[in-house]
Amino acid sequence: MQASNLEIIKLNNLKLAAKIISEQLKHGVHLGKRVGVGSEFEQYRYYEPGDDPKRIDWKYFSRSGKHMIKESQTESHLQIRMMLDLSGSMNYEENGIKRLDYAKNLLASLAYLAHQQGDSLSYFTCQDGRVEQKVSASPKAFQRMLYFLEEETAAGSWPVSKQVFPVLKSRQKELIILVSDFLQKDNEWLDIVEQMRHPKKEIVLFQILGNQELAFDLKGNFTLQDLESDRSIILDGKAIEKTYNDSINNYLSEFKQSLLIPQVHLFQVRLTDSIAGVISEFLSQRSLF
Repeated sequence: MQASNLEIIKLNNLKLAAKIISEQLKHGVHLGKRVGVGSEFEQYRYYEPGDDPKRIDWKYFSRSGKHMIKESQTESHLQIRMMLDLSGSMNYEENGIKRLDYAKNLLASLAYLAHQQGDSLSYFTCQDGRVEQKVSASPKAFQRMLYFLEEETAAGSWPVSKQVFPVLKSRQKELIILVSDFLQKDNEWLDIVEQMRHPKKEIVLFQILGNQELAFDLKGNFTLQDLESDRSIILDGKAIEKTYNDSINNYLSEFKQSLLIPQVHLFQVRLTDSIAGVISEFLSQRSLF
């Protein structure tokens, strides 16, 4: 029987939660693989100039007359940059689960898997218009990342005006994982993605939203509070239901369309989605990237 998201979050222990989630995923999962020389056969490919002739399968040649090379999958050691949105809207909560806590456990679990396979980790936060590196790649990066994640709080807003972040413009080969609600007033999050894009980079975005954010259906008068500005307004649920749902559906559709670009992958996640299930889907999709 799998632990629920609420049970995992209530542990208030990211390392233990990450271990539980990794066990739910069973054994043998990896954030990335590459094709190379190894012991487990995966496929044949044609011999090309520059290949070591010793790698030619001469038994296959004797049967087919074709110069073929055996390839196998071996684990890759990735450079992985993990990023967390700490703007105020990450404090949104439904049924006892806060978006920020869901995001922390998702990142901690992904970091645990990466750490287990020897990948290189770094950790960044986005808050109040600043992108800050809190953990650089080192043998202790996983433990340091857990320390910062445990202490993170969300507050403030992300400015609409376009900004340049030199720290996002590195040209090293890496996997970037950014977790946010990606609720924007203009194109502020799309601008960040565009700054990070590079042929050597693969960018994965986890957009975490609540069921009521995706399909508002509450009745009666409600006080709605902007978690980034602290402004509040009283509205009739029935009166705004259609307008809100049309707006959020249009936004999410347009946001998804805007990210149909090479090496950028969007996962739209609900707070009710199993964290282990979300990671499992991500890992299964990675083989197609």
